[in-house]
Amino acid sequence: MTVVRWLSASVLFLVLGCNDRAHNFSQYPGFAEWYAANPPASALPTPEQASLLKRYQPRVFLPDGHEGPIDFYRDYIANGELRDRNGELLSSAVDQTLLNANKADPSVVFTHRPSDGAPEPKIYGRIDERPVNWPGCSEALELTFLTYHLVFRSSGLPAGVPAWQAVGMGLIADLDDWHQLDHYTALIITLAPVEPGVPRPIAATFQQHNYQRTYLFGAAPGPGRLALPSDDRLEIDIAIRSNELYPHQPGRTSRRAVSFLDRKSAAYMIADGAAPWLAADDVTEPVLEIEPVLDFLPPDDAFYTFQGWLGERRRLPGRDGPPGADYNTLPPMKPLVNQLALSWWHEGDLDWLEHFEALFQDGRPKRIDPKPFLARVADAVDFSC
Repeated sequence: MTVVRWLSASVLFLVLGCNDRAHNFSQYPGFAEWYAANPPASALPTPEQASLLKRYQPRVFLPDGHEGPIDFYRDYIANGELRDRNGELLSSAVDQTLLNANKADPSVVFTHRPSDGAPEPKIYGRIDERPVNWPGCSEALELTFLTYHLVFRSSGLPAGVPAWQAVGMGLIADLDDWHQLDHYTALIITLAPVEPGVPRPIAATFQQHNYQRTYLFGAAPGPGRLALPSDDRLEIDIAIRSNELYPHQPGRTSRRAVSFLDRKSAAYMIADGAAPWLAADDVTEPVLEIEPVLDFLPPDDAFYTFQGWLGERRRLPGRDGPPGADYNTLPPMKPLVNQLALSWWHEGDLDWLEHFEALFQDGRPKRIDPKPFLARVADAVDFSC
């Protein structure tokens, strides 16, 4: 995840001053209403959907010495204990059934106890199909979102943290184990009917720290775009220590990053504005390609929907374990098309920056209107309604 996570989940916008550690991010206003109107499904992907997820499964590259992704239940949940709001032990033999039985209690805390043994690398896939009112189309367009999660036992600080900050932070915490569990490391591949009835990838959205970043696929190179390999499998790099996902780049590469996007940090990322205090480059240096096993969990599983803490609670703010992986952004951003559209930005993209700054009032984000962002994407993607 990020240098400092003042909230317990990845978010695109941080409401400044919200640092109530008594409550998990799953209790942020708006989530209850969102899930009441959009209850997560309990079914696994159909064989056809599983085949689609397998076809576009990304290729994963690790840096030297990295443990790699793990099996959420076998390697993480099976090695730990679950406690209630009073700290009383519920069980030291936690499994999928028990975790799901307690997923709706925001006060429950799971603490991982690392054990010996090689982990089993997995990548978790889910599929969501949504009708979208696409600009220029007279009828709703059916988009398919393929989401892939990698799970890591812990998350450390970005490798590019300035030395003076690393020394100070290292005196009070383990820089390689800043917080337990990293499962917001996600990639969303969006498919649209490029030709009538033929869905093809149009975008890839990376979850990075407390924000997301979308790249559009296309033959024409350019800022904010990626070329899809001939085998349809996007290549991704795992960042040193922080686990963040980035488009593959051979050799050692610094990736400009911030802890979250507000007006100042967005200007730094896009227009070379002044660096905010919580800015530190991620570093990728891929040396090993691995092939995680593709696995599936129903969208209502505790992996996605757990409201408590899925990692140890620690004294320093930002070091607590996160809730379920579906609490990845603020409620107004939960529609997947919003995550796609608002996250398509690139260096020098002053048009996006202007739209982004218009979302703020008195320094805080106001109502999110995705229409101008979606119109930008629609203008840049070539397909027939």
